[in-house]
Amino acid sequence: MSQETKHSKETATSVHWEKSKNQEEKNPKDDFSWNTERNNNVPKYSGIDHGNSWMHSQAYEDLSPQSPHGHRRSSVLVGKRSMQLLEEFGEKEPKFVKFIIKIYNKWGFWITRFAWPAMISCILISVLAFIKISYTPQRNDLEGYSPFEARSRIEYDKYLNFFSGRGLAISTYLYITAKDGNSMLRQSHLNDTIKVLHLAANNITLYDPITRNNQSFNQFCREFCNINEPVLQFYNAYMVQKWNVDNGDRPNPYLRLHYPISTLFGREISIQPYFFGVELYNGNETKEDIGEEREGMHQLFGNDTNIDLLVAWNETHPAVTNMKSAKMISLQLRALQNSQWSKDDMKQWEMNVVHFFENYQSEHLTVYVVSTTYIEEEMVRAGISLLPYLTAGFIIMCTCSVITVMVRAAYMHQNNIFKVFLAVMACATPLLACSTALAILFLCGMRFSSILCVIPFLVLSIGIDSSYLMIHEWQRVTKEIRDGEKKSGTVGHRMSEVLSEVGPAILISAITNILADAVGCFTSSPEIRLLCIGNLFSMFMAYLYQMSFYSGLMSVVGKFEIAAEKNEDNITNIAIQKTQVNIRKYSEITRKNSRFHDKSKLYISKYMRVYVNIIAHASIATLIIVLYITYIIISVWGITRMNISLTPQKLFAADSPLIKLDKLRIKYQIPFFTMASVFVETPGDLSQKLPLFLMNNMVQDFENIDGSWGPTGTMYFVRDFALFQSFLQSEHDYDFDSLDDVSTTTINPGDVLKFNNDDLANFLTWPEYDFWSSFVQLQNLSTDGKKKKLKRFFFTTAYHDENLKEWTIRGKLLKRWRAIVDKAIYESFHASVFHEDAIFLDLIDNMPTDTWQSIAGTLICMAAVCFLFLRNMLTVIIATASVLSVSIGILGILSWWNVELDPISMAAMIISTGFSVDIPAHVAYHYCKANEQSTPQARLGNCLTSVGFPAVQAALSTILCVYSLWFAGIYMSQVFVKTMVTSVILCNLHGLVVLPAILSIVHRVRGRFDQNKTYSTPAERAVNKRLKQIRKRMAKTAEMQGSNGHQPDLKMDRPPIPEFSIIP
Repeated sequence: MSQETKHSKETATSVHWEKSKNQEEKNPKDDFSWNTERNNNVPKYSGIDHGNSWMHSQAYEDLSPQSPHGHRRSSVLVGKRSMQLLEEFGEKEPKFVKFIIKIYNKWGFWITRFAWPAMISCILISVLAFIKISYTPQRNDLEGYSPFEARSRIEYDKYLNFFSGRGLAISTYLYITAKDGNSMLRQSHLNDTIKVLHLAANNITLYDPITRNNQSFNQFCREFCNINEPVLQFYNAYMVQKWNVDNGDRPNPYLRLHYPISTLFGREISIQPYFFGVELYNGNETKEDIGEEREGMHQLFGNDTNIDLLVAWNETHPAVTNMKSAKMISLQLRALQNSQWSKDDMKQWEMNVVHFFENYQSEHLTVYVVSTTYIEEEMVRAGISLLPYLTAGFIIMCTCSVITVMVRAAYMHQNNIFKVFLAVMACATPLLACSTALAILFLCGMRFSSILCVIPFLVLSIGIDSSYLMIHEWQRVTKEIRDGEKKSGTVGHRMSEVLSEVGPAILISAITNILADAVGCFTSSPEIRLLCIGNLFSMFMAYLYQMSFYSGLMSVVGKFEIAAEKNEDNITNIAIQKTQVNIRKYSEITRKNSRFHDKSKLYISKYMRVYVNIIAHASIATLIIVLYITYIIISVWGITRMNISLTPQKLFAADSPLIKLDKLRIKYQIPFFTMASVFVETPGDLSQKLPLFLMNNMVQDFENIDGSWGPTGTMYFVRDFALFQSFLQSEHDYDFDSLDDVSTTTINPGDVLKFNNDDLANFLTWPEYDFWSSFVQLQNLSTDGKKKKLKRFFFTTAYHDENLKEWTIRGKLLKRWRAIVDKAIYESFHASVFHEDAIFLDLIDNMPTDTWQSIAGTLICMAAVCFLFLRNMLTVIIATASVLSVSIGILGILSWWNVELDPISMAAMIISTGFSVDIPAHVAYHYCKANEQSTPQARLGNCLTSVGFPAVQAALSTILCVYSLWFAGIYMSQVFVKTMVTSVILCNLHGLVVLPAILSIVHRVRGRFDQNKTYSTPAERAVNKRLKQIRKRMAKTAEMQGSNGHQPDLKMDRPPIPEFSIIP
């Protein structure tokens, strides 16, 4: 005894106590030996492996004929075990899948052999990729969300072409509002507004490489320099009137500060493009109504103004202007690009304007700056703002991954520090792959758009599922080796087993995701195409990294695990049985399961049985189907009410000033002044009456549209030119009194049909009309340039309507504009309509078509992949129908969630559809492969034990990772969160609730139908009913005997057998 004890001290660190045989014979109730023998004769439904699964099949062989798959558990989807089971029971093996498994089998040995070179190569490439991405500037294109074939793109090209192809190099708007939110028609506010204009025009400079001097806007501007002249003229007239009032003089009757047209010494100027949120007097106020308006007059002219004296000079109120208030004033800074300016110089100047007024301090005003450059910069800032949330998402994913992997490892009695490392690297692998993919695309010339910043979140949340499958399969293979079901092999053998089992499932998931992105690549929006290309290549690279980097990492870690196991096997195990000591090697005995494993196995088996019985119950299943039909109806209803729009504010961060400005524009500008610019490429010879008549008629067609301001809101040079010609031919002098009764809106119609090309050049140089030179382009007819004719021009016309706040109403208005220029009688003019929001309005008609085509393309691709790998038509139909149902649900729920249909939401739906096929396909495949004679509970138990934990784990990790984007406060990120969370929840509900309920009902209906066919006579049906009652009593008797006569031994690796209800 002493020698044996000494030997045990030298070689052992653990002691296991075992009962003697006599004791076991005396206490037969303390083990499951009765159950073991009985289980060997009990048929098992497909997919259940005693000791590896959480459930077992029903109790009696005569109640459930043996499954062709025997007691061994099949693969997660299609794998080596599934193929072996098919081969054993004579079913036809899909040759393509068999070939794929063979490739994975060889790859497992190869990657184990070259694990370190593969890992080091991937890491080096990823590091270089990170460097490339960090030095790649982001560039956004506002037109990128407009379809390729959109008419707005052609119209924008013509707009640029009008300005000699150079475009508006500088196009900056200043929107000015009062800090207190009240009217801008106050002396202090008007004074500060003019001050802002002078600061913008004189204090912000641009370097001129020719003169080597910094030039202000007033110095380098050549065209559109006087575009803000109406505001200055209004302010000067206001100061004159105020000076007259302050000095007790009568206001100048030639200064009429009216909206929308002001008359200054007989010259009409339109102030519509500058004053927004205008409230007008009715125009019929009398002296009795003056008391109610004194405050407004005091604000305009000062508190010391003698209002009574001012009113006495005027028969009606208001005395000077018909505007009660104006909430916002707009100023414009426009200049065409010069050859010595680079594009970067122009952008820098526009950003200098933004920075200048960000730091500008005013007591009364708030200044908002908007330009194309600033919009692009804000889009870039929105994308960059997502990066901190990527870090948060990565930490959340790591935490979730470590917890779920370690719980599973503890259940399998394989928890060690190596599992923590694998769980963390499972999160890092998709990010390494994503960086590599994006860097390669940037090297190939793809633009780094801000929308690409969401790709790391998508790849991380989707790509980690493959790592989970590999970890779980490694644990299963390890357990089989420990239990003696397989011979202990090398790391290469284990890796080969892992990849042969889960490789096809990983490949199917990768292909479905890639094909979903490929469908998105054919959408008509360039930005969404960039997103889908980036995500497609990232998912492809994630698959390559999974097979190379992570497989190699698992091989390396596996070597350490095997070494640790061998070290434990060398521990001498002392089994003391009464008076004798038996020394054996640890490898020769069965490794005991942990208490956590045994207890959790019992609980999981119990609750899984309860869940399956509930889902498969006829009443519950029927209720689920009714709720599912309700879900479809509500979703379809939501789709019908879904709005279509993409506003610029959706592209900015939550704290962007442009979001507030966009709201102000919608509130104050768009309902009062929505402008269309009509570019006429070939006006022809307007000196001829017919072309001029048609041109005037086309302008009038625009003015006859509902909501038009009419001639007062139209900037059409022909009318001023006609007025100019009439004065040249008149005998009286050009004095104010003669101008008092003449305006462009009341001109003699006969004069409008007069057009002399010889006077056009003089007209454009006349001080009162020189601003028209920006609207009109002339063509030289002589070498000396003295003789010219009209080449092309554009005019603008304005509209007002409170309903124009809605994008659909603006879209209809845009169609009416285009319908006018498309008329056959105006075809010779080659006219086109330019509107700033047209690139977004064109989405209204394009989005529904893109959406249903994308869904249809995705369904076809998913069906093709399922059929290629599964070769089961019922599975293909179920999986495809589930994808369609999920897609309908996504759109419907997003509609009720106040998400509008736009390229961003459509792209999110397409991408999320790619992984919505996984769980339904798994459930359908396992259900169809189960024994057709088994009960619905048994077949559903087969499905859920195979799919349940991976589905919940993947759903949890995906939701937690993506949800970190919610806090970014960006529309784009929040739409992806809403879409992907909705998709994950719907996918799991379809796979774990809806499909089981539908399949159980189908099974019942089919069983009833088959029964009626088999037992055609009443006597046969009565005998069959009696046999079923006898079987039920036998099952209940056996259950009572088992529960009363035996107590479970938690040391055994078997849960109690789930007793499913027997359904014919």
